[in-house]
Amino acid sequence: MNFFQKVLLEKEGEIVIDRQSFRLKGKGAHDQGEVIYFNDIRDFKVEGNDGVTFSTYKKEKYSLSDFSSLFESFLKDFYRVRNEFFAEQLFMKVGMLYKEYECSVEVVTKQDKILPKGKSRIQFYEGSAIIIPENSECFALHYNFLKSHEFDEDEYVLRLYMDNGTNVHISKLGSYFEDAQESFELLLGKMYQKIVHQLMEVIPGLKSDELLKLAYLVRDNKGVSFQALKKINDELPAKVEELAFAQNPALKEKVAILRKMAESDQHFYVGFSMHQKPDKRDLTVKFWFCCALPQKNVIALGVTSQPNDATVHFFRIALNPAEKEEHLPEKIYEINFSMYILKGDLGPLFKEKKELQKGRFKTAVRRISALRFLRKSYLWRNFGPDTKFLERDLETVFKRAALTMY
Repeated sequence: MNFFQKVLLEKEGEIVIDRQSFRLKGKGAHDQGEVIYFNDIRDFKVEGNDGVTFSTYKKEKYSLSDFSSLFESFLKDFYRVRNEFFAEQLFMKVGMLYKEYECSVEVVTKQDKILPKGKSRIQFYEGSAIIIPENSECFALHYNFLKSHEFDEDEYVLRLYMDNGTNVHISKLGSYFEDAQESFELLLGKMYQKIVHQLMEVIPGLKSDELLKLAYLVRDNKGVSFQALKKINDELPAKVEELAFAQNPALKEKVAILRKMAESDQHFYVGFSMHQKPDKRDLTVKFWFCCALPQKNVIALGVTSQPNDATVHFFRIALNPAEKEEHLPEKIYEINFSMYILKGDLGPLFKEKKELQKGRFKTAVRRISALRFLRKSYLWRNFGPDTKFLERDLETVFKRAALTMY
């Protein structure tokens, strides 16, 4: 059907599922069918017990029906292949696969809406857990954004509390409950142990309790406010600032101007991603910053570890400027998650979609909500090392951010 629900073509045939697409093939020998890529599907809905409808980003709509007794089999095969595609394309698999279990999953949104996912598989990787329901889309739980967890031994439920306010309840692990608990806590322990050892190399001289607190805050590429750093150690903000801007004095000058406008160190964040090669000899650290100006409905972002790049990117905090204070934590989360996924590559945040069509972030830009929302809030970028153009650009940024986008 087209966008106005007018039927353009109706035929009987078969569905051929491939690794990244499926083909709607007619019965005729010369009918090669139409290929639908998983990445191009916008909405996919199961209609009753014998049909599905879906739309594409080209504003086309399809209806598949009359599966007879093969409907359940189709759904299982379709979601299995499609979920494997998304797990790869949306960067869900972090590290090596450790263990896999059958379970039942329930998601509670931050609005307290319960979303039953039913029978699923959970795969524990070194840096993430992937939930793969039988009849719905898979999703990842990155340990980097895990606020806390609880193994309820009375009800045999694993409860995961995420930074974005979502809670995930994993039950029906059966006799594997204790094994799942041991595996999960082992992986978390290894993650923190790795981060602590890396922090000891990057910032020597910290006490063991200070290292643990810092490891919990930064993990892998999460921004931490200077106010939080100061609570750990009074000298820590100065040390982190020196490390972050040592190779980029031009960007440091711009940041000094922005920090004067910020209300406090609570609104200035520095993130760092640490990567070590398998031989464990060379540790590479990439730094980035973001500075929130809530009174202006603006947040600035830049990568400090690229000496020849003093670009500052600006984003709107809230669509309605009156809601800027309320939406600031959400925007910080979006930046943290995007920087974690992008590994410091800011191109997907502002490039046109046509430029990203052949890149590795094509699917992510469409389907990762944090990345999609951050792109929509993009305002401006300031180029070059000279600070004299920053004030001019800030006037433009502040005017745009003050406009209500509803």
